[in-house]
Amino acid sequence: MPNWCSGALKVRGEKEDVLRFLKEGLEPTGGLFSTGEAVVTEDEDSIVLKTDLMGFHINGTHRCFTESTVVEWEYDRMLILDVDCAWGIDVDGLAEVSKKYNLDFKIYAFEKGMEFNQDVEIHKGEIIKNDEIHFDDYQWECIDPRIGG
Repeated sequence: MPNWCSGALKVRGEKEDVLRFLKEGLEPTGGLFSTGEAVVTEDEDSIVLKTDLMGFHINGTHRCFTESTVVEWEYDRMLILDVDCAWGIDVDGLAEVSKKYNLDFKIYAFEKGMEFNQDVEIHKGEIIKNDEIHFDDYQWECIDPRIGG
């Protein structure tokens, strides 16, 4: 079982690109080989994706998930997904997804098991930042050492 590098993934882009990412880029998952279809509800203000499984996998990444069974985006706000990635953020996978959907991603994630943080920013496929932050005393120095695992 992996340690989880966890954080809030910010997604920025044109409305049509974010909608396409939500509809095509998130796949309901119940585990390694269990997938399904999301129930999608749209109106003029928002979109909601629901699954009866454990959450959603970000297609194109290696083991990067959101455990939320409901993903909602109000069009006038930034899309933020709470994500868990096995062992660390799959920066190359997210860069490909970013390029495919013409989106910007930003995440600061915590991995308390191996005691590091990862600060990543990607603009339309270009990796702007990928910093791994280590600490002398993780429990004291880390902003929130309870996150991740």
